[in-house]
Amino acid sequence: MPLTLTVPAPDRIEDPGVEIRPKQLEKRLNALPLTNFSEVSRILREDIGALNRQKIAMDVRLQLLEAYNNVILKLMPALEDQFVTARLPLQEKPRQMVELALHLQAELATGHKIILLDYQNKRIKLGKGKIALTAAQRGMSALSRILAIHYQIYAPAPAGIWSEIHQIFRFAMEQKIADGPGADNDIGPIYKQALLLALSDPYHLNPGEIRKIQEYLVLFGDLVQLQAPMQSSDPIGRFLVQIDSDSPPSEALQILDEASNLNSILLNTQELAHALRHHAGRLETGESPKNLHLPDSATEAGYHGLLRRLLKHWLATPKRTYRRTQRIAGTEVCTSLPALHHFLGGHDAVDSADLTFTATTKESQFISGKWLIVNESAGGLALRGIFKVLPQIRPGEIIGLKMEGSDRWHVGAVRWVKSDKARHLEIGAQLLAPKAMPTAIKPSICGPADEFTPALLLPEAPLLRQPETLVARHGTFGAQRELLLKFDDNTTETIRAVKLVEQTASFDRFEFSRER
Repeated sequence: MPLTLTVPAPDRIEDPGVEIRPKQLEKRLNALPLTNFSEVSRILREDIGALNRQKIAMDVRLQLLEAYNNVILKLMPALEDQFVTARLPLQEKPRQMVELALHLQAELATGHKIILLDYQNKRIKLGKGKIALTAAQRGMSALSRILAIHYQIYAPAPAGIWSEIHQIFRFAMEQKIADGPGADNDIGPIYKQALLLALSDPYHLNPGEIRKIQEYLVLFGDLVQLQAPMQSSDPIGRFLVQIDSDSPPSEALQILDEASNLNSILLNTQELAHALRHHAGRLETGESPKNLHLPDSATEAGYHGLLRRLLKHWLATPKRTYRRTQRIAGTEVCTSLPALHHFLGGHDAVDSADLTFTATTKESQFISGKWLIVNESAGGLALRGIFKVLPQIRPGEIIGLKMEGSDRWHVGAVRWVKSDKARHLEIGAQLLAPKAMPTAIKPSICGPADEFTPALLLPEAPLLRQPETLVARHGTFGAQRELLLKFDDNTTETIRAVKLVEQTASFDRFEFSRER
């Protein structure tokens, strides 16, 4: 099947300012001040963009793009650090970094797509297969990075990107520049990693978890298998990839025969799921990540929990526990643990479109805003807002919700965020408790300068067999850690942290025992 990749038309007149000598280009790139990554990114974007509009031999273009790619790979971590943990919608600086990163990857992808189209149009392809294979690898990698960036900022995938990823994989197979599905080549692993990242439920991930998943997949992603469609009574761990579509993989609810699925392949994740279960279990028993050959990030708290969540997603798409119903209603929302603590203490809110609190010179001012509920279930809500004053929010935040006609603040946690426009936000919130008691907490053994920090005491839920829990800032929990709990009347109580229920980048929720 011929490629229909999007590339710009070449300039009719040669641009003398475009460097087409690989050795000279490497010298110039080596002299760039990489510490000024904003300016360097702008220069690279313009240079590669100009190169992509010149007619150049395939092998020369690939050499030039390799030089650019090596520099961009060094820049990307610094660029990503500017927006990966930023709250949404993005402020001006992180948004600029996102645009630079996307432009760089888009130009890299375009350059390699031009090589693939040139290869397709060559009458004599002898000796050009390695060039085409490298172009396919690099092009798919750049497109995959574009996808990952959109996941990191909780934005929809660009139209057409999955179509091009599928096309490049299919072209590499059909042209025999790479071996078939499951073979040991560099197209398969890159393709599998893109498919698996899409199946990780990226819009529900906490900030920074995309990078951890990528690190894990570099080591273990090739355990999945790409297979021809086949009859099976067990769809668990099998996902359908429609390579003639502009869509990510989906759960293979019904696996058809090969004749009716000429444009489909199966992604079999069962071996990867076995590895995930093994790694999560061993980490939970206290085994060193180094012994398991896991990335350095596996030492962080909550890593085994991430593996458990991935296990659910990579074995089968999780079914919704509660049915959602459409509902259009307003609700008052505040975000952050300190803000909800403030309102639960009976303090007044300042009506605003901004969800955040801003610190003044004298004291913190906590602000709530109006949102629309667009649907709800027994377990949570989907909310939407368009703002003049930008709210700042991210998955894993504690939020408070006060429904129309009520004076009670409910405790919720943000589970997913989508932001396709600068002033537009959609969030999904899980309700943690219908009420909470504002308290304050600090370690029982601490320095004289250590102060109490806001915490929320969530009541017991006997029907759900849930004991009372505490919500405190990230890093508060430690197994058997002794803590002081302070109440509004200034009385204190000694407690001991017992079991971590949930940990995000913003808060810890844990069970505790009261010291007698």
